[in-house]
Amino acid sequence: MADPIAPHSAPISAYMSVHEATNVAYVRHFAGIDNVATATFDSIDSMGFYVNYTQKDGADGRVYIAFQSPLTKREQIRPVLEEMAKEAEAALGLPSSLAGPPPMAAIAKALYAQGTSVYTPPDPQVPLDAFHPVARRDVVSVGLLFGSLALFGYATDQQLPGLLHPVRASLLKAPAARKIFTGLVYVHAAEAALALLICLRRGWYSPSNVFKWTLSTFLFGIGSTKRLIKHGKDVQGIPSA
Repeated sequence: MADPIAPHSAPISAYMSVHEATNVAYVRHFAGIDNVATATFDSIDSMGFYVNYTQKDGADGRVYIAFQSPLTKREQIRPVLEEMAKEAEAALGLPSSLAGPPPMAAIAKALYAQGTSVYTPPDPQVPLDAFHPVARRDVVSVGLLFGSLALFGYATDQQLPGLLHPVRASLLKAPAARKIFTGLVYVHAAEAALALLICLRRGWYSPSNVFKWTLSTFLFGIGSTKRLIKHGKDVQGIPSA
């Protein structure tokens, strides 16, 4: 079974790494290691977290601090870490290091880590190198949309069926149809570029599947993007909303 907390390790660790006093307190109290000069929050999973530390004599170390009970969802992380920080700092006679609003540096580091880090579980429950085509209804709906816009925007009066002349004259004139058509092409191109970046950043896909995801997203837009995002969540064991 996939670890429910490990996929969130990068942003949580980046955020907590700013709170050096808290990390030092974790190591001193829960690991019983004194003479700690600096400490950095390294990673977290459902059972606990790793902290890297340096002692005042220059010796480096790494310790795993276990939770009292396993975490099962992301919402539990903050209150548990805060409660452990309060316990450690109270036992050591230190002031609370997590009091007050979150530091902007911590928020910025967490957002950057969220956007640039990719978690790949050691034993993924679904194949990494996979492509999932859009549903047939999405193919039909996108085809009808672009086909209709192209027809109203680029067909001459002679090419346009007579029954559609009133529609063009009153509801969707050629210039408007062409603008909408062009705008949607640009949107799909931007989505395709995003899909390409996601595929390359994940590093899971073969060249052929990178091409398929990119082309599918260019052709079908958000329907393909949603499937690409869902595949990432399935690999990482994150429940889809």
